[in-house]
Amino acid sequence: KRALRRRRKLEKETKQLIKQEELKRLHKAQAVQRQLEELEERQRALEISGVELERELRGEADPGTKDETQMLHEWFELVLEKNKLMRYESELLIIAQELELEDHQSRLEQKLREKMAIDGKSKGILQPTVTDHACV
Repeated sequence: KRALRRRRKLEKETKQLIKQEELKRLHKAQAVQRQLEELEERQRALEISGVELERELRGEADPGTKDETQMLHEWFELVLEKNKLMRYESELLIIAQELELEDHQSRLEQKLREKMAIDGKSKGILQPTVTDHACV
């Protein structure tokens, strides 16, 4: 009886840990999604500014009071900012992919635990539970 109680307690604790890890991944995924949406908005705004500035440089729009050197400087700043945003987007996409892989690994571990429990019950042997989880 004591061994059975310990096993059930261990299984319950393991399930709680798994649930906590899933929640952490979910919160992190939601944060990444929000950041990607904000990034997309900033990229759109930069694109609009860049198109407008390019028209001014080509003389297709009213240049206003800016000289060509100032406009070129602004254009290069826009290009640098766009490149920075693209690198950040790549980093966020890698984080999102990591989270997907961690989630997939967790589901596979759960299936393994279930199969080990079924195999152990059918053989009449108590199987150890798998408690090794991926680090988040």
